Amino acid sequence: MSQGGAGERKAAKPQDQGWAWMVLLAAVVLQGMTLGFPPCIGIFFTDLQRDFQASNSETSWFPSIMVAVLHGGG
Repeated sequence: MSQGGAGERKAAKPQDQGWAWMVLLAAVVLQGMTLGFPPCIGIFFTDLQRDFQASNSETSWFPSIMVAVLHGGG
C-alpha cells in the first residue's frame, strides 16, 4: 500500500508558476497592436489618393498585402 492512503490526494502544483497569464496578456496586446495598425494608417489614403490621383481600388492593395504578410509571416 502507499503511504498516503487511498482517500488522500494532494493538489498538483502549477508548473508555469503563473507565467501563462503573462504570456496570454502579451499575446493579446501584440495581436491588438499588429492587427490595429493597418486600419489606423487608412487615414492617409485620402491624401495619397489626392496626391497621386488614384482611386480606392488602386490604393486598397496596400492594407490587403500588409495584413496578408502579417498573418502569413508568422
